[in-house]
Amino acid sequence: MSTHRSEIPEWECLSLVRQERIGRVCLIDHGCPLAFPVNYRLIGNDGDSHIVIRTSPAALIGRYDGPASFEVDHVDLEARTAWSVILRGKLAIVAGGHGLPDPQPLLTDDRHRWMLLQATSITGRRFVGTTSDDGFSVDWGLATG
Repeated sequence: MSTHRSEIPEWECLSLVRQERIGRVCLIDHGCPLAFPVNYRLIGNDGDSHIVIRTSPAALIGRYDGPASFEVDHVDLEARTAWSVILRGKLAIVAGGHGLPDPQPLLTDDRHRWMLLQATSITGRRFVGTTSDDGFSVDWGLATG
Protein backbone atom coordinates (compact mmCIF):
# COMPACT_ATOMS: atom_id res chain seq x y z
CA MET A 1 0.00 0.00 0.00
CA SER A 2 1.37 3.40 -0.89
CA THR A 3 0.21 6.94 -1.39
CA HIS A 4 1.86 9.55 -3.52
CA ARG A 5 1.57 13.12 -2.22
CA SER A 6 2.41 16.15 -4.32
CA GLU A 7 2.18 19.90 -3.94
CA ILE A 8 -0.40 21.76 -6.04
CA PRO A 9 0.66 25.10 -7.58
CA GLU A 10 -1.27 28.16 -6.41
CA TRP A 11 -3.04 28.74 -9.74
CA GLU A 12 -4.38 25.17 -9.65
CA CYS A 13 -5.37 25.48 -5.97
CA LEU A 14 -7.55 28.44 -6.91
CA SER A 15 -9.07 26.54 -9.82
CA LEU A 16 -9.94 23.61 -7.54
CA VAL A 17 -11.45 25.87 -4.85
CA ARG A 18 -13.62 27.58 -7.52
CA GLN A 19 -15.13 24.18 -8.41
CA GLU A 20 -16.52 23.53 -4.94
CA ARG A 21 -19.18 25.38 -2.93
CA ILE A 22 -18.71 24.10 0.64
CA GLY A 23 -15.56 24.50 2.72
CA ARG A 24 -14.56 24.96 6.35
CA VAL A 25 -13.67 28.28 7.89
CA CYS A 26 -11.29 27.76 10.80
CA LEU A 27 -10.85 30.32 13.55
CA ILE A 28 -9.67 30.56 17.14
CA ASP A 29 -12.16 30.84 20.01
CA HIS A 30 -10.97 30.96 23.62
CA GLY A 31 -7.57 29.65 22.54
CA CYS A 32 -8.97 26.64 20.64
CA PRO A 33 -9.23 26.16 16.88
CA LEU A 34 -12.75 25.57 15.56
CA ALA A 35 -13.86 24.61 12.04
CA PHE A 36 -17.30 25.43 10.63
CA PRO A 37 -18.68 24.19 7.30
CA VAL A 38 -19.95 27.08 5.17
CA ASN A 39 -21.01 27.90 1.64
CA TYR A 40 -18.54 30.27 -0.02
CA ARG A 41 -17.40 31.92 -3.21
CA LEU A 42 -13.81 32.58 -4.22
CA ILE A 43 -13.02 35.92 -5.83
CA GLY A 44 -9.76 37.28 -7.20
CA ASN A 45 -6.69 35.62 -8.64
CA ASP A 46 -3.11 34.78 -7.69
CA GLY A 47 -1.87 37.28 -5.13
CA ASP A 48 -5.31 38.80 -4.51
CA SER A 49 -7.74 36.04 -3.54
CA HIS A 50 -10.64 36.30 -1.11
CA ILE A 51 -13.20 33.88 0.29
CA VAL A 52 -16.71 35.38 0.55
CA ILE A 53 -19.01 34.07 3.31
CA ARG A 54 -22.52 35.18 4.30
CA THR A 55 -23.51 34.37 7.88
CA SER A 56 -25.56 35.55 10.83
CA PRO A 57 -24.23 38.52 12.81
CA ALA A 58 -25.05 36.54 15.96
CA ALA A 59 -22.92 33.55 14.91
CA LEU A 60 -19.34 33.20 16.11
CA ILE A 61 -18.15 33.55 12.51
CA GLY A 62 -20.20 36.73 12.09
CA ARG A 63 -18.57 38.32 15.15
CA TYR A 64 -15.03 37.22 14.33
CA ASP A 65 -12.26 39.53 13.16
CA GLY A 66 -8.79 38.07 13.04
CA PRO A 67 -6.50 35.35 11.74
CA ALA A 68 -8.31 32.44 10.12
CA SER A 69 -7.90 29.73 7.55
CA PHE A 70 -10.20 28.13 5.02
CA GLU A 71 -10.00 24.53 3.85
CA VAL A 72 -11.59 22.85 0.85
CA ASP A 73 -11.15 19.13 0.15
CA HIS A 74 -12.29 16.64 -2.41
CA VAL A 75 -12.00 12.86 -2.01
CA ASP A 76 -12.81 10.35 -4.76
CA LEU A 77 -12.66 6.89 -3.18
CA GLU A 78 -13.39 5.13 -6.48
CA ALA A 79 -10.46 6.80 -8.24
CA ARG A 80 -8.31 6.69 -5.08
CA THR A 81 -7.49 10.37 -5.36
CA ALA A 82 -7.91 13.35 -3.08
CA TRP A 83 -6.87 16.96 -2.83
CA SER A 84 -6.86 19.52 -0.06
CA VAL A 85 -6.36 23.30 -0.30
CA ILE A 86 -5.80 25.65 2.63
CA LEU A 87 -6.05 29.43 2.38
CA ARG A 88 -4.71 31.41 5.34
CA GLY A 89 -5.26 35.05 6.13
CA LYS A 90 -7.51 37.44 8.01
CA LEU A 91 -11.28 37.10 8.30
CA ALA A 92 -13.12 40.42 8.58
CA ILE A 93 -16.63 41.86 8.36
CA VAL A 94 -17.52 43.62 5.11
CA ALA A 95 -18.83 47.10 5.94
CA GLY A 96 -21.26 49.00 3.74
CA GLY A 97 -22.41 48.24 0.24
CA HIS A 98 -20.47 45.87 -1.97
CA GLY A 99 -20.70 43.95 -5.21
CA LEU A 100 -19.63 40.60 -3.81
CA PRO A 101 -21.07 37.37 -5.24
CA ASP A 102 -23.65 35.67 -3.02
CA PRO A 103 -22.32 32.40 -1.56
CA GLN A 104 -25.95 31.26 -1.22
CA PRO A 105 -25.78 29.64 2.22
CA LEU A 106 -27.92 26.55 2.79
CA LEU A 107 -29.34 28.22 5.88
CA THR A 108 -30.75 31.62 4.93
CA ASP A 109 -32.44 32.86 8.13
CA ASP A 110 -30.69 36.01 9.39
CA ARG A 111 -27.68 35.45 7.08
CA HIS A 112 -27.04 39.10 6.21
CA ARG A 113 -23.50 39.51 7.59
CA TRP A 114 -20.93 39.36 4.81
CA MET A 115 -17.39 38.26 5.66
CA LEU A 116 -14.16 38.18 3.66
CA LEU A 117 -11.08 36.11 4.24
CA GLN A 118 -8.17 37.82 2.49
CA ALA A 119 -5.77 35.02 1.57
CA THR A 120 -2.12 35.68 2.37
CA SER A 121 -1.06 32.05 1.84
CA ILE A 122 -2.50 29.36 -0.42
CA THR A 123 -1.21 25.80 -0.29
CA GLY A 124 -2.51 22.56 -1.68
CA ARG A 125 -1.75 18.85 -1.67
CA ARG A 126 -2.83 16.09 -4.02
CA PHE A 127 -2.93 12.47 -2.91
CA VAL A 128 -3.01 9.45 -5.18
CA GLY A 129 -3.34 6.06 -3.54
CA THR A 130 -2.36 2.73 -4.97
CA THR A 131 -3.94 -0.56 -4.07
CA SER A 132 -2.22 -3.26 -2.12
CA ASP A 133 -3.12 -6.67 -0.77
CA ASP A 134 -4.48 -5.18 2.45
CA GLY A 135 -6.59 -2.32 1.03
CA PHE A 136 -6.23 1.39 0.42
CA SER A 137 -5.25 4.32 2.58
CA VAL A 138 -4.26 7.95 2.16
CA ASP A 139 -1.42 9.52 4.11
CA TRP A 140 -2.56 13.06 4.90
CA GLY A 141 0.43 15.29 5.59
CA LEU A 142 0.67 18.42 7.71
CA ALA A 143 0.45 21.70 5.86
CA THR A 144 3.57 23.82 5.87
CA GLY A 145 4.25 27.28 4.63
